[in-house]
Amino acid sequence: MTAGLIDDADTWDTFVNESISGRLFHRWDFMKITEKHTGFTFLPYGIFRGNELICIFPLFKKQMHGLTILLSPPPLQSVIPYLGFIMGQSYDAAKQSRKESMLKSVAEDLESEIAALAPNYLALTQVPGFIDIRQFLREGYEARIHFSYVIDLEPPLAEIWNGFSSNLRTKLRKVEKSGYHFEKSTDVSVFYSTVAERFSDPGMNIPMISRAYFEDLFRAYPDELGLYYLYDTGGAVTGVQATQEYKAFTLWMGAPKMTAMPGNEFLQWLLLRQAKEEGYRRMENVGANNENLNLFKSKFNPTLTLFLEVSRQDFFGRVARWAYSTFASKGPVKRKVLSYIE
Repeated sequence: MTAGLIDDADTWDTFVNESISGRLFHRWDFMKITEKHTGFTFLPYGIFRGNELICIFPLFKKQMHGLTILLSPPPLQSVIPYLGFIMGQSYDAAKQSRKESMLKSVAEDLESEIAALAPNYLALTQVPGFIDIRQFLREGYEARIHFSYVIDLEPPLAEIWNGFSSNLRTKLRKVEKSGYHFEKSTDVSVFYSTVAERFSDPGMNIPMISRAYFEDLFRAYPDELGLYYLYDTGGAVTGVQATQEYKAFTLWMGAPKMTAMPGNEFLQWLLLRQAKEEGYRRMENVGANNENLNLFKSKFNPTLTLFLEVSRQDFFGRVARWAYSTFASKGPVKRKVLSYIE
């Protein structure tokens, strides 16, 4: 097998579309827009067996104060919860023994490319469900577990409804009687202002990037990215939700509670119904790692799924990470280090 950089967007996107693990986050324009707005250099690695592309591996590189940082996904401002490498159809269709053989070869090639880049700090976060990180563990990488929520949309709608908490069902009935309605929009202004308010909190795990980042993404993916507003009878916005509608229906980002009425809950219920009507088999609700959101999201009776992060750092990388976690991630310092709000 051989590894190298790919410069063909069509080849890249075809692979992502056909791979079981491929997400919208992996698509070429998503990566290039992320590169533009985060200041990290996008390195589109591919691994070939002969002429067959069997794996793609998006890496983001940046030199910071003499240190080389390699990440997949890039940090914080990109609002990409997971990325990492993905395998192709030949892997998806293979028996377990063949899968392990392929992964071993892929990991060896990746390790050679990573060694040539000589990062002081490297972190990869794989998509939910891709759990075989054993080759990285054997190479001395550290592992962390993250979580996401998934709702199975295949049962009848009444069965899904009955799985909700009784308190949630009561709230949804109340809002439904109030005549609220939702609309899909192309205007990111309300979305950005409301969500930025939440993510500007220094205690949040994922700060926001500029409004232009989202405008570029929604222009690039008008069919796969959705932006929905919930309105009351007076026309006021009472709920906001950005979605990814690609393979799975994903509740990507939402706004904090906007009124005394449970607008966000009702909007998610309406979107669940829409996703089921459109034939999606599952709905992912990103955010299971945030303790402040767990009580809200768990009322919809989702299944907890995990995704894995592997990382490795040398002495200088450890010092830089310690300095960030100890000082730069605190209050006013974080605002100066990460200028993520316009």
